[in-house]
Amino acid sequence: MEITTKTNGQSVDIFILGIIKTISDGQSIKEAVARVFAQDSQQLIHIHIKDSFIITSSVIGFLIKSIKIDKMELSVYVYSNELFTMLEDMNLIESMNVRKA
Repeated sequence: MEITTKTNGQSVDIFILGIIKTISDGQSIKEAVARVFAQDSQQLIHIHIKDSFIITSSVIGFLIKSIKIDKMELSVYVYSNELFTMLEDMNLIESMNVRKA
């Protein structure tokens, strides 16, 4: 898995390439999001999950906490129909600000 970050003035895009499958992958995602938020807590953050058809429960929990408790302006763009369907089945589309890319 690879993470790249791109700032474009009004928002920061975090691109996740490859399959999210290990604890280390989840930790890397959390650190990338936390780093962007620490730099500017008012910045819009867009997470793009490009390849993965799964997401770890720890990342799901982190994203929900970040949105609901930390008040991050965060959206998740999912490119896999399988992942989108899984998140939809778990009723997480609204709470995680998921959009189909």
